[in-house]
Amino acid sequence: MGAVDRAVRSAEEAVEGADLVVVATPPTVVRDVFQQIAPHLMEDCVVTDVTSVKAPIMAWAEEILPSTAHFVGGHPMAGRESSGIDAADVDLFRGCIYCVTPASSAHGQAVRVVVDMAVAVGGVPRFLDPTEHDAFVAGVSHLPFLVSIAMTSATTGDPSWREMSPLAASGYRDISRLASGDPTMHRDICMTNAPNIIRWIDSFAQELQKLRRLIDDGETDALLEAFQKTKAARDLWLVRPSLEEEAPPAPIESSADQMSAMLFGHIKWPDFSKRAAGGPQDQPGGDRPSRR
Repeated sequence: MGAVDRAVRSAEEAVEGADLVVVATPPTVVRDVFQQIAPHLMEDCVVTDVTSVKAPIMAWAEEILPSTAHFVGGHPMAGRESSGIDAADVDLFRGCIYCVTPASSAHGQAVRVVVDMAVAVGGVPRFLDPTEHDAFVAGVSHLPFLVSIAMTSATTGDPSWREMSPLAASGYRDISRLASGDPTMHRDICMTNAPNIIRWIDSFAQELQKLRRLIDDGETDALLEAFQKTKAARDLWLVRPSLEEEAPPAPIESSADQMSAMLFGHIKWPDFSKRAAGGPQDQPGGDRPSRR
């Protein structure tokens, strides 16, 4: 299909001569990948990832990757339940938040490379602390797929599912969609972000119990008020400003065209030992002295 320029049999071969390495695996695999590639990374290579947990990944990068490499964590807030080349979507990242979590030791120029990559694929970069990131995504990303799994499990496991299933329409399809996601990825996310996920499960369970109590007690007015309040909150979220209208976080200057050329052509890689004029001095890691 022309999607791959060169296929190799090992991670070690894959990073040979690479200026930029993107690790895209289930979270618990990342540590092993770091160990495999660490001895083979070129000096000043930029390493990033796209996993949906950040604190553990950042710790593994600090522990395993060589000091001559620059790690900048990443997480595009986009995805779909299907996988494989047939599910590829050129617009997958367009307009989505692309979380960037630089290591404290990351060079400013390396941070800019990852930001420019995010912009090149259509994302909107946002800097987040890794711990803050994991707490937030547990609520808006990890809890939804667990809710989807729980609802799907409860209904499909019911003795009446065979007779009931023909009645399941768009609402059921929408909520159950995430249950079709990669089970290994779901498991790894739960294992690597457990405390934050448990907190949101408890909060969600409390909300369900509250609704159960209102229904059981026949609290018509209170139930309507709860529904109206939630509808208003969601409607307000839906009309938020378009992310595509937002600029990348200053003071990083976008060079998306250069990044696209680097990904799909050949350009000279920036010298990380020199600070470009107007570069990201105020970004995380921007004050770090040269490694060379």
